[in-house]
Amino acid sequence: MKKTIVMSLAAAATLSATTLDEAFVSGKTSGEIRSAYISNSYDAGENTYGTAIGGILKYETASWNNLSFGVAAYISQRIGFISGNDVHTTTEIFDEEGKSYAYVGEAYIDYTTDNFTFRIGRQQLDTPFADTDDIRMNPNTFEAAVVTYNGIDATTLIGGYATRWSGYDSGDDKSTFKRLGGEGSDGTIILGIQNESIENLAVQGWYYGVDKLADLYYADAAYTIAFSEDIGLELAAQYARFSEDNDATGTPTGIDGSVYGLGASLNVGALTLGAAYNRGSNDDGKAPPIGFGGGPYLTSMEEWTIEGMEDVKAYQLSAELDLSATGIEGLSLCALYGSFKSNPADAKVDEFDLIATYEINEAISADISYADIDDRNGNADGGNDAGYSRFLARINYTF
Repeated sequence: MKKTIVMSLAAAATLSATTLDEAFVSGKTSGEIRSAYISNSYDAGENTYGTAIGGILKYETASWNNLSFGVAAYISQRIGFISGNDVHTTTEIFDEEGKSYAYVGEAYIDYTTDNFTFRIGRQQLDTPFADTDDIRMNPNTFEAAVVTYNGIDATTLIGGYATRWSGYDSGDDKSTFKRLGGEGSDGTIILGIQNESIENLAVQGWYYGVDKLADLYYADAAYTIAFSEDIGLELAAQYARFSEDNDATGTPTGIDGSVYGLGASLNVGALTLGAAYNRGSNDDGKAPPIGFGGGPYLTSMEEWTIEGMEDVKAYQLSAELDLSATGIEGLSLCALYGSFKSNPADAKVDEFDLIATYEINEAISADISYADIDDRNGNADGGNDAGYSRFLARINYTF
């Protein structure tokens, strides 16, 4: 990957100086300034909290002969006096030592035509099992080469190869790019197809060949029905299949089995009601993964998912209210309840979430969320109590 990026940069450097000057002068600066506060109260341990300011500062050149270059700094600066001491400082919005971090989260070369895009380097991805999952200070990013083609009517084809990733979901050392499949892994093949040729129906299918981890297969479909201008129904179905690989030591990874899911969402004016169900099937000691990011599962909550739960059964109920009708444009409230059960491990986890989001204008937004995770049998964390509560507040300014 590093050699390919260097070769691409060298190719770009062969352009005339005048052309490069014009591309850089006409480039655009963009980004997001974010401030976040988070606190966690663990049933089996210490409370932690922290406050940070940071975000993303990005520059992308103008296109010359369909070629452009982009780079972005990802930053989280600890505000010390409201971030706890060494014992109580969270690592969720800081590095593994509870300190500030800054790193190059994006650095890519992009070639784009009407129907074709090729991007190589550090970049954001938005796929079912590899995605940004922007739920703390900075999104996940990936070192990858990705080709996208949409020259077929209502169809998009995606192919790529990813080697490393960074971000909140990658581990406590967020600012360090690490191998997707763990130590010894050469990388991950990503293949996908998306189609919307049938009115109101969207379908997609994906394959991930994660070296030293597993093969992941995924498909889903969503169908919308409009009864009137104010009443609509969306139905969703998903299926995933996993085939485990051996890690660098020759040990089976335990990622194996299958998962299916069903969901429905009814919109009546300002109110949306939802229900979802996931069911997993695995051999003894095997479990489903979440992938590299937030994962695609219909029952995923703010904190808990079906990842790592053998023969899991999960359901979710949700209600969302858009308060624009009351005169508060951009404000919405959401409540969710999820229940996750693994019979072989005698584990049951319930989660209750409250979320408020407010888009003040096109540039400024805020979100507040509270999640309460109840480990009913006190054993969901490898036999330990996994229960805790989490409060998160963020203010964002996008430019």
